[in-house]
Amino acid sequence: MPTDTRAIDTRTAIVQATFDLTLANGAVPSLDAVVRASGVSKGGLLHHFPTRVTLLRGLAQWLGAKSIAWFDDLCVQGSAIEAWLAASTPKSEEMNEIFVLFTTMQALRAAGETGDSDYGEFTAHVDRKIAEELTGPDAEQRALMIRLVGDGLFFASLLGSSVPEATRVALSERLAAPAS
Repeated sequence: MPTDTRAIDTRTAIVQATFDLTLANGAVPSLDAVVRASGVSKGGLLHHFPTRVTLLRGLAQWLGAKSIAWFDDLCVQGSAIEAWLAASTPKSEEMNEIFVLFTTMQALRAAGETGDSDYGEFTAHVDRKIAEELTGPDAEQRALMIRLVGDGLFFASLLGSSVPEATRVALSERLAAPAS
């Protein structure tokens, strides 16, 4: 069992170093740079992530898992709908993870990886949590619409045209209300 814990710690060190280097340099680092920053041998890195693409997928999965935990923490404070719409207006400290995620996803696309996002589990999790709060036969469709509204709020925020909090709260209440 200790080997498993060490392996998890090693993977985490590698992914954390990749995150830190991507954030610091504005681009996904080379494997050699990750080796130097993580303190893991090249063989150790290649054992866990045999290619740069697998490393990028690992980083996206790690960011997705962190996002799920963060979203679940927000849900404890209130409804998943309100949590999602509030999360859709990122605070400055959250922008680092968003930047690294976008950089990672772009690097994966540049490498020809056009399949499903390794971050997709996060969006599926959000959809499930929102749907759990809704009633009616169209709960899954309404959950998807709510998530997509949050996506729109997110991109508006990134472009500097955030929706005021009072408007966002009213929007959340309207979206949570059963269809009439």
